[in-house]
Amino acid sequence: MPETAALNETLQNGELTSHALLLYDGVCGLCNSAVLWVIARDHHDRFRFAPQQSPFATVILRRHGMDHEAMLESNSVYLVLDAGSDHEKLFTQSDVTVNSLLLLGGHYRIFGFLLRAVPLFLRNAAYRLFARNRYRLSRRYDACPVPAAGDRKKFLS
Repeated sequence: MPETAALNETLQNGELTSHALLLYDGVCGLCNSAVLWVIARDHHDRFRFAPQQSPFATVILRRHGMDHEAMLESNSVYLVLDAGSDHEKLFTQSDVTVNSLLLLGGHYRIFGFLLRAVPLFLRNAAYRLFARNRYRLSRRYDACPVPAAGDRKKFLS
């Protein structure tokens, strides 16, 4: 219980309101590759990351009515904007990709706008198909990989 209080305090003190928080499957090779892809293109330091297996992610997802089983069933990565504020917003499925591209800026915004023009039901159907097969498309880790030393400040757990 003290761990949950400490995590809630981190969210309450506003440290994350200036960063987008990406909650990803830490044992999924494809998800880890996507995180590394975002880090390499995040030139304005807009993103922070937490594996879904972490207590930190559990606290945030519970605040949005999701338990651990619902998280596993959804096969989704999550994007949280304004974490810890009254305006906290949780994005799922293809909306994570769209909003991540928009936040990266530059020419990635163009891809975000183009993808957003695709009807949501089509985007999400493609996302679900891809997500269901992510372990077949890449390896599965026994534990969440440790980030490179220079990137550790971007990871919350």
